Amino acid sequence: MANVNFISATLRLKYEDGYDEQNEPKFTTKSYRNLNNTHSADDLLAVAHAIASLSSQTLSSIAKQETSDIS
Repeated sequence: MANVNFISATLRLKYEDGYDEQNEPKFTTKSYRNLNNTHSADDLLAVAHAIASLSSQTLSSIAKQETSDIS
């Protein structure tokens, strides 16, 4: 049976940052590293919305990127 060992996680918030010449939206991504694996998805969602409320840009998406070691 395989073992999965958590290494790290990053929370990524993607904001709309205006429009380009073709009227397509431009995006900016902010990353928050060094998350531990004890946080639930609900916890991360609450934190992401709290952080986004401090920005004048519109929040487009929230993502969690996780790295694990499989042995």
